[in-house]
Amino acid sequence: MFTVCECLPEFKQEEIAFAKAIYESTSAEDKEVAKKQVGSLLDKALANHPVFNQIAPMSKNASFMTGSTDVADVSWNVPTAQCVTATWAYATPFHTWQAVAQGKTEYAHDAMLLAGKAIAATAIEMIENQELISQAKQELEDRLEGESYECLVPSHIQPPNYSESEQEDYSVV
Repeated sequence: MFTVCECLPEFKQEEIAFAKAIYESTSAEDKEVAKKQVGSLLDKALANHPVFNQIAPMSKNASFMTGSTDVADVSWNVPTAQCVTATWAYATPFHTWQAVAQGKTEYAHDAMLLAGKAIAATAIEMIENQELISQAKQELEDRLEGESYECLVPSHIQPPNYSESEQEDYSVV
């Protein structure tokens, strides 16, 4: 089901214990949301080892996390991929003290480095194999099934164009 590889960070016992404490601090509702995303089998494993230490296989039926980013707009126009790594303990809700508390952990840092390596390796692969880019563009076109992007911001609305001398000084003294 999942692959363990040498490229993944190894976790110290104190990191796992901290992640377990974070997991235990999350609400039953947050745990249920997480369980719906990963399924019952993985939910049980992650409750005991709440920092994911495996590589999930690519799935065309994967559940999606909800949220709003500019990536959604971009993804209508160019093929887009997303890299997800375990910078937080399982079931950590966004924008919470639990997320902030884990920001400086070694496992969060290691996961960010892993993501950077994966993104860089993907970019190199795309540069070296232009056919992959053509295939991705075709897949996007097929998935859109004729739909096209419509920006929700009216075209007559433009951001202000300030020069540096016109900008207010927000520095703190």
